[in-house]
Amino acid sequence: MSADHVPWESNFYDPALYDASAGDADSAATVAYYRAQLTGASRQVLDIGCGTGRLALMLIEDGHRVHGLDTSAAMLSHLQAKAAPLPREARNRLDWQLEDFLEAAPVGEFDALIAADDFVTHFDLAALDRFFIRAREWLRPDGVLLTDMRERDAARLAAACAPFPKPVQTHGLVGGIATDSGSRHAAMMGWEEYNSDSRRLISHQIYCFIRPDGSEEKRVWKTICQRNHTNAELIDAASRAGFVVQQSIGRQDPTAIGNQGGFFRMLRK
Repeated sequence: MSADHVPWESNFYDPALYDASAGDADSAATVAYYRAQLTGASRQVLDIGCGTGRLALMLIEDGHRVHGLDTSAAMLSHLQAKAAPLPREARNRLDWQLEDFLEAAPVGEFDALIAADDFVTHFDLAALDRFFIRAREWLRPDGVLLTDMRERDAARLAAACAPFPKPVQTHGLVGGIATDSGSRHAAMMGWEEYNSDSRRLISHQIYCFIRPDGSEEKRVWKTICQRNHTNAELIDAASRAGFVVQQSIGRQDPTAIGNQGGFFRMLRK
């Protein structure tokens, strides 16, 4: 598996931290968007990078059948535990697979394919082309592809381009994180590096796990690399694979969309 196209390092996220949405202030809005796109009749949905099922379980609640793909065994184990209490009828509409989407053989044709939470920015341009080609193979002829990219403003990218010393971003404190040692709080801070020529964004994130008495139990440092695709690059890659954009809206303001970031609804040509 090439490091150039792995969407998430398999051990990047602690599953409980992921569910607490540490540092992800718009996660509820993201889930709401995808649920709203799939109203009406029950559909066969492929959730790429399904993680702990934060979106998949909501789609099951809405009556859909969901097949999840993820490269992290820890995330899928967490999903399995969360799905266990579901009524049998609902549980039977959910399954998952430990697999890299770019390498996995299609297990059927789907009505909808979702790649949520900035997923496509973890591909370089060559892998982005491959992503859309594979997406077409998994979708029915009348299927819909739904994805999004975070909007990154000029001030944030300028700060990431600046030389050291850099400002540290803090993302608050979340509580009730289940660990092997019991419930913990977690605080996240980090900084970014950005190359405006290659559009590569490297995020360094530090998670501090805090005991109930206020003492620090451990500190974990993670690094991820993304490419800050323009909307034109995303749409061009989709078009080359045989998709057309049916709708694109801003994440912060649905009535406006700039040249980078937003929600995208695409159809097979």
